[in-house]
Amino acid sequence: MSAMRQIDRGRVTALVSLLLLSFALSDLQAQPLSDDAITIDAVEVIGTRRPLSTFPGAITLVDGETLRQAQRRVSLAESLAQVPGVTVLDRQNYAQDLQIQSRGFGARSSFGIRGIKLIIDGIPASAADGQGQAASYPLDALDRIEVLRGPLALQYGNAAGGVIVGYTDLEKKRGKSFDLWGAEQGTHRVAAGFDGASDNDSLRWRVNANRFSSDGERMHSEVQRSQLNAIAQWRPREGERIRLVLNSLSQPDTQDPLGLTRQALRTNPNGTDAAALIFNTRKSIENHQVGLQWDNKYASGRRAWLGFHYIERDILQFLALPVGAQIPASSAGGVIDLGRRSNGIAAGHQWSGARGAFMLGFEAGHLQEARSGYENFLGNQVGVRGRLRRDEANRVSNREIYAIGDWNPAKGWSMLSAVRHSHINFKSDDQYFANGNGNDSGQLSFKESSLSFGVTRAFANGEIFASLGRGFETPTVTELAYRPDGGAGFNFGLTPAHFISGEIGARWRHEGMQASLALYRVNGADEIVPADSRGGRASFANAGRTGRAGMELGWSGQFGKAWSYALTANWIDARFDESFNFRVFANGASVIRVVESGNRVPGIPKADAYAEMRWRSPNDRFSSAVEARISDSIATDDRNTDFSGGYARFALRMEWRPSQAHGWNGFIRVDNIFNRHYVGSVIVNEGNGRYFEPGAGRGFTIGVGWNENAEG
Repeated sequence: MSAMRQIDRGRVTALVSLLLLSFALSDLQAQPLSDDAITIDAVEVIGTRRPLSTFPGAITLVDGETLRQAQRRVSLAESLAQVPGVTVLDRQNYAQDLQIQSRGFGARSSFGIRGIKLIIDGIPASAADGQGQAASYPLDALDRIEVLRGPLALQYGNAAGGVIVGYTDLEKKRGKSFDLWGAEQGTHRVAAGFDGASDNDSLRWRVNANRFSSDGERMHSEVQRSQLNAIAQWRPREGERIRLVLNSLSQPDTQDPLGLTRQALRTNPNGTDAAALIFNTRKSIENHQVGLQWDNKYASGRRAWLGFHYIERDILQFLALPVGAQIPASSAGGVIDLGRRSNGIAAGHQWSGARGAFMLGFEAGHLQEARSGYENFLGNQVGVRGRLRRDEANRVSNREIYAIGDWNPAKGWSMLSAVRHSHINFKSDDQYFANGNGNDSGQLSFKESSLSFGVTRAFANGEIFASLGRGFETPTVTELAYRPDGGAGFNFGLTPAHFISGEIGARWRHEGMQASLALYRVNGADEIVPADSRGGRASFANAGRTGRAGMELGWSGQFGKAWSYALTANWIDARFDESFNFRVFANGASVIRVVESGNRVPGIPKADAYAEMRWRSPNDRFSSAVEARISDSIATDDRNTDFSGGYARFALRMEWRPSQAHGWNGFIRVDNIFNRHYVGSVIVNEGNGRYFEPGAGRGFTIGVGWNENAEG
């Protein structure tokens, strides 16, 4: 697709979006939308609770039982594998977090979450520049997670190739809980939770805390993580709600075993690169956030909200950067000391009528970052903080206004459209000067719009839907931080990526069976891709045109009273549609890297799947299940010089529950039953060829817990 055709389709999307918004506005009446069709399969990802059957796009709801049943609850990799269109690559490296992809968005991330919007109880877990961390999701506390992918996710604005929203429902009290599990390699987790309420139930709260520790699957991969999540809700009057949300994560001195070369992987599939031991590669993370929300349904069909949030994130990371590579004056050193402070505000109003709803909102955020770089050596000693080599203050601000229209033109028909305009500013103030390293200050400003619309036609046992959208993605501060040519200062040459996305799909529900199928196409221009990654530090560049075509399937149900099944399958063909090149600094020289048209976009498996078969006892106290996870090969770099191997691995889980409202429960898991060696993730474009991050071998986990349910 040419750039002009993309612009033309963007204009068409804008015109249709504005038309549907006008329909929604014209159809508002004094009475609220009918709730007759709302069932347990309701979704709230766009801010209004609605039946799944009226949602005109691909969305999946993961309930609290799925999040926790016989699971370790260490990461989203355990539960999101069951979501169509989503691929989670578990690095088994807690210094770098998971890699989560939504239809290929996020595959380029060398650490953390990129290209996917993360939200927890109304608080963005993605910063103003789009970078997020999956470890912040409190899996013990959440009652459900909604995963939106495809064109309608673009209504969330910058870097919203998909959206993962976690919800806590304090209307369903759980009481008290305590659980503990242990596994090999000194791995264990202990957690406790408590729900409470005032005498008149106007005030409710939930507190969850956990501690996770492991010596790691590989040498030099030790981790300790402590988390606290607290949420309080006050209802001063009917229709009004005030919520306070607190979340804290502390993860000191998490060891980083780095990736392995092809030869090292063959020699020892669970090995650790020698550079990780020599330089004692490690990362310390402190992440603390607070949010306050006011929501008021003050009249029939009228709702207003206002929210604030504040996030502190501190990172200290020791890289495996050779001493010789830090000699040039432009080097930023081998130790990163990073402090980020961000805050934001969100406000909006919704009008609802018998056949339509209209939402108008405003969001603003500000991120302040203090980034310092130090040499990772003192004399002959390496792996320590040495001389200062970088000192800068970076700021990101964003202001966004959006409108969402929801219209039901006739029985069985539903339409949704959204328009969002964003103004994003980046500014860097360089405070470090040396011979050969001058003032690298600068700033960037982007004004972008995202547009999307979708339509649903419901039938007796399901619905068909179609949606189309145009979105964008600006570079993060981390992606701007390093230039691939080895020069000092920010990579101000990076430009935003733009996408045109379309999908068609269907959902069915009949006699205990549920199924969904979606076909999609995504055309990208100036997509941001990894240029080089060495010793834990990555730099980025803009590619030319890219294309993704894919299919996703979800199918679950039961037969008889005891047996149930679930299947998720993804297929995606993601390629560079035109050749491009960029300059990188490698082996002491600046070289031009050429990427040929037709190459696979690295980091994305062409196919992957999850399947399970579960049995439950007649009294529902005991259950067991077999799980299977399958993945195709993954390209390691944009030149497709190497690939990880495909694999199939299996797991067995067994669980027992109390017979009454409270009592003891427990579970046993055997993961990777056949002890298959496989690559869990790849580090895209790793400059030293250390692409491969091994997955976990066979593991036994046994857990026990006690809970006192208090539903109501």
